[in-house]
Amino acid sequence: MRRTLSLSALVLLALTLAVPSNAGDKKKEGGFPAVKRGPEHMVLQSLAGVYDAKVKLYLDPSGKPMESKGVMTRKMILGGNYLQESFKGEFLGAGFSGIGIMGFDQKQNKYVTTWVDSMSTSMLQMSGTYNPGKKTFTMLGEDYDAGSKKKMKARDVLKIVSADVQTFEMYRQPEGLPAEIKVMEITFTKRAGKKKESIN
Repeated sequence: MRRTLSLSALVLLALTLAVPSNAGDKKKEGGFPAVKRGPEHMVLQSLAGVYDAKVKLYLDPSGKPMESKGVMTRKMILGGNYLQESFKGEFLGAGFSGIGIMGFDQKQNKYVTTWVDSMSTSMLQMSGTYNPGKKTFTMLGEDYDAGSKKKMKARDVLKIVSADVQTFEMYRQPEGLPAEIKVMEITFTKRAGKKKESIN
């Protein structure tokens, strides 16, 4: 019986070694299936580059927004699986920096984002969809009010205006408010003919 099992194991091993590495599902070194990226990843790739950012912060919905400037650097990482964002600018007169990761989760069939920055120890996680007709990402999730520490509904909208311009709008709905309010608006304009900045 043992001899039969050993012989079967040897035959199975021989067949495994005889099958070309590129047969069936292509595999990377180490035997892992190659990642199959779709058109969703091409949309993320189109966002890569260095952008000048004009920021409008709406602290008082009835008043004029506070304006500032910054730089957003985006690049594809981990073999093209994710888009990494790095932002540097100002927030309420102080230096501000943040890092985001955006990807398309094929298991969940939706886009996912994670954001961290220098003004909070919280990690913002959102998920949503991309409308190719409107060229717009709509991401939904929950955020926290910095003052009350209570949860609030969150909606972020990134619209691809052109190959070189995008607009980003951030909406929040704190508990007790009947509707969401716009808290931030950013216009991203790609820098032409300049070397991409590195992300540390």
